[in-house]
Parts: sequence; structure tokens; C-alpha cells
Amino acid sequence: MIWPKNIVNLPGSTRPWLNNQKKRTETVVTELNAEVLKPLFEFKQSYASKDCSPRSLASLQLRALSAVKTLLSRKFGSVLTLTVSDDVDAQNLGCELVSLCGKKARMITSASKKELFGKKDGEGLLAHGGIFVIPCVLFLEHPKFFSKCAALLRLTHDLKMIFCGSAQDCADLMLLWPEFENALHTDIVLEFPTDPRLCAALIAHWNVRGICSNFSAEAVALFTVFCNRLASDRRWMYLSERKLKALCEDASSHSHGSEVGSKDFLYAVAAHDFRQNYVASAQIRDHREGQILLRTFGKCPGQINALSVVETSGTCYEYGEPVRVTACIRAGGDGEVIDIERKAELAGQIHAKAMMIINGFIMREFGAVLPMPASASLVFEQSYSEIDGDSASLTGLCAVLSAYGDLPLRQDLAVTGAVDQFGNVQPVGGVNQKIEGFFRICSLHGLTGTQGVIIPRSCVYSLVLRPAVLKAVAAGRFHIYTVTHVTHALELLPGIPWGDPETEGSIVQKVLDRLEIVNSRGDERPW
Repeated sequence: MIWPKNIVNLPGSTRPWLNNQKKRTETVVTELNAEVLKPLFEFKQSYASKDCSPRSLASLQLRALSAVKTLLSRKFGSVLTLTVSDDVDAQNLGCELVSLCGKKARMITSASKKELFGKKDGEGLLAHGGIFVIPCVLFLEHPKFFSKCAALLRLTHDLKMIFCGSAQDCADLMLLWPEFENALHTDIVLEFPTDPRLCAALIAHWNVRGICSNFSAEAVALFTVFCNRLASDRRWMYLSERKLKALCEDASSHSHGSEVGSKDFLYAVAAHDFRQNYVASAQIRDHREGQILLRTFGKCPGQINALSVVETSGTCYEYGEPVRVTACIRAGGDGEVIDIERKAELAGQIHAKAMMIINGFIMREFGAVLPMPASASLVFEQSYSEIDGDSASLTGLCAVLSAYGDLPLRQDLAVTGAVDQFGNVQPVGGVNQKIEGFFRICSLHGLTGTQGVIIPRSCVYSLVLRPAVLKAVAAGRFHIYTVTHVTHALELLPGIPWGDPETEGSIVQKVLDRLEIVNSRGDERPW
């Protein structure tokens, strides 16, 4: 069977690479400059926290405040759940919400059945009514509390209970306590539009509480950028109360009680990073000693650098780690991409889905009319723990197509991004850590001026990079490219156009020619 030649003369409707060619060339690879990576707000001296009116995190919770007001005004239905993350002191926040509504609440962190309900009527903490903020875990650990509490709520109309916990805790509470479905529910919101004045007001509130000193305008600006980084979006801030309070306290300690400057805040961030980055430092040492094989120069077919994020156990510290991904082809099969990680049971379900999407794109482009005469295997080299996620699907697809066409790929570029079955590149998370991880390895081996990363264009606003990376980008020593389709990434990696079967020297023609060789067994070792 002569496989590809009878496809070239088929109508265009059966050749999807021709149908989509015009659409694909509308947008091309874009290199980001330093101006694009700057914060989205203008610096002003008025950002100093001493010039702002204090505002607490609770005062920003419009949904939660509305729910608390409704709870306090109800005669019946005396339960409210606050869904919060671990980044917030949930019970203190609940009490502050009640205080803003003009009432006073009491916290119950742990108590026995006797302490809560008493041996006789009128003896327990809950018997005389009032407003109580209780962690969901307390009742989940003591299921016998439910029936007694339900009876007490029916008898005592001035008893108000606010349960706080994670989304999973609230869901478990609802399963164990059917009457819980009639309760009020609300979420604590920690994401807000980027606004340095809001950050300054929050710092001013902590200053009034004696948690930290006032911040200068420069320090507030850096604080805002740090909140952007926590949100992974320059348009939004993530106000992680616990982490931000700790950083502000450390910065105030370094400033010795005077106004916190930009250097004091940067010192606190660097110290926090240093305390937790041992594993990341050990990974750099392995690269320096040659224990991890990863190239940052030259070209190689069937091999590409992927970008991944590692989260260390116990600290939730995240850092970027580049990974070498390789692909090989073999004659026979039906175009299947064999995922070695999945077969070794070292991959999660989302990763498995991503590999099937890779297979779907390849079959759509090259196996839509006749079965492909070859298969490919894909593996993450020197990866010995479980991996998951779809952020390496663009990388894997480029590696497989490189193997099919024997196309040498640039090793000075690393790639991240998810793809769909049509080859469109989709956004991924952890892009800052990924870029910085590859930048560290490139710096270790020496920056050549050609090294860089390829990321989805939809991730541009996610970039909140460290100063060292920004300086290298501004100097032209490191590059950040954005793409919207896998064909754009492939045109950059091997340096030749995607094209079609009729375009001499194009990627498509090279893949089809290689598949014909494999199918005809004209080469004893086609791989």
C-alpha cells in the first residue's frame, strides 16, 4: 500500500491541514518585551499606608456581610456556613463579620458535649442563645452533636451558629446533617482587582492592630506585585491573610520599628523563600554535577524541554523544574501515542487525557483518511514520581511530531501549554515558576542570548516574574514567546514552516515522507 501519495490529490475537505492553513497564519509567534511584563498600575507616592484609611479583610467581604446580616435578621433558620481556604483565620474573620454588623460573637474551637449542651436544660454554652462561630471539624468529629443541636435550634430562637471550614468540610457537614440544607451559605473571597490603595488600607489596618509597621509607597507597590504573583494574574490580587501577615511582620522586624521600605519587604520575601527552597537548591546542584541530563543549546530530533512545577511536601513551596521529554517512533500500529508514564502507572487521569488529545490531533492531521503506518512512544526522562496535569501536552505533541518527521528541535527553548484536538494552545498554571526554573538552568550553564520559553498567549497576564528574569528579557539575553496554535510553536522550534503536503520542505511534507519510508520499509532502521 502506497500510504501518503494517494492523499495529496484528494479534495481539500479531506485534508484538514489545508482547511485550517489560512486561519493558522492569521496569528504568529509573538516575543514579549520588558514593557509588556510590567505591573498594570502606576506608582504613586500616595500609596503609603500611613496616608490610607484602615480597612480589614472582613470589610471587603460583601457577600459574607450580606449573609451575616440576613442570619441576624431571621427569626427561623439560625445556621450559616462560611466556606474559607486555609489562607484565612476563619473563626476570627467570622467574629469580625458579626462585629461589623453591630453584634458580638463567641468562638468555640473545641468543646465536649457536656460543655456545649450541659447535663440538664439551661447549663450548656448554647443553652442561653447568642452568636457562635464554630469550625465544621468540631461537629464532624462528634456526629452525636447533630441531633442535640437540631433540637436546641428549634427551641432557642435567639441562637445563631456560624460554621466555618473548607468546601469539603461544609459538604461533609451537609451529608451528615440533612437539616443543614436549609442553612445560609456564603464564600470568603480572597481575589480582588489590582489596587495598591486597597493593599495600603489593609496594611494600615494591621498597623493599627500592632501586627506590622506602616509601609512606604514603594513597599506597598511591591506588596501589590507580590499579591499579583499569588493570584498568578497581574489584573488580580490574592490576599492570603496568613502569608501576607507573616511577611509584613518579618519586614517590620527587619526595619526595626520604622517605616517598612522596599528593601525591608524584599528581605522578608527572600528570607521566606530561603527557608523553604532546599529541595529546589538540591535540584540545581544535580544539574551542576551532571546528574540530570538536560541540554540548553543545539538541536535534537524527538527531544524537547518541558516545563513543570514541583510542590514540596509539608511546605506547599512550589518551584519550576524543566524536564526532558523524548519521543520515538516504530513501524506498525495505527498512529497510537504510547504514554510510558501511564503504562508504568506514574501518571494521573488528567495527564492520560492529555496524551489522548495528542493522539487525536495527530490522527486528525495525518490519519483522517487512511490509518497511519507507525506508532510513537513518549516519556518524561528521569522522572521517578507521579505526574499529572495537561500542561505538557503541547510539549509532548511537538516531540511526537518531531519524531515522526525526524525534525531537530531547538534545545535552548522550553515549552509549556495545553492543547485541544484541533491544536489550539490553552492556558496553564504555574507559568512564573516554570519560566524561572528554566531560566535558572540556563543561567547555570551560561546564557547564550538565544534561550527562552514558549508559553500560551493567554498566559501573558499571568506573568509576574522575578527581577533577574525581567532584566535578562530587557537585555535580550532571555526570550519569552507566545503562541496560539501548535503549528506556531513547531515553526519556531525546528525553524521551518508547517505548510502542507504540496509545500517543499514543510513540516507536513517531511512527516508524510518519513511515514512513507516507514511504511515501505525502505530504511532498515527508520527511527
